Amino acid sequence: MAPALHVIAGPGPGQLATMAHPADEPWSPQELSALARAGVQVLVSSAAPGPDTAGIEVVPFPASAASPKEMQHEAKQVVALAIRLAREVRAGRFVVTQSATDNGRSTLLATMTLALLGIRPGEALRRTAPGGGIAPDWLHDFVATHG
Repeated sequence: MAPALHVIAGPGPGQLATMAHPADEPWSPQELSALARAGVQVLVSSAAPGPDTAGIEVVPFPASAASPKEMQHEAKQVVALAIRLAREVRAGRFVVTQSATDNGRSTLLATMTLALLGIRPGEALRRTAPGGGIAPDWLHDFVATHG
């Protein structure tokens, strides 16, 4: 079964996509093999991979924070991850962020990555979350600080 990837138009040479996958279900070897056949090289996921990742580099998504202090640490980790993903896309790699139905963190990460790749905030939001769900003011502040 082919993976259901939402490939996001970007400046390349690599690709950026999001993919739905339950956060509490580990990745099966079949799922990872299908992603590898689709060309995926880096997968950001909160779900645990098995021992065989089919050659895909699986990067853990920072855990959701519970306290304000943990939230600040999580935010720094997500910014660092977006910077890394932008570097990976610039290097020509195919990057996928796993999304779960809980909170839109994957979409936020993809939007931040696009902004770091030079896509204007409003356009980055349109490409990753056509129905909304991310506060534009926050993204504009992020770009002003990190762009």
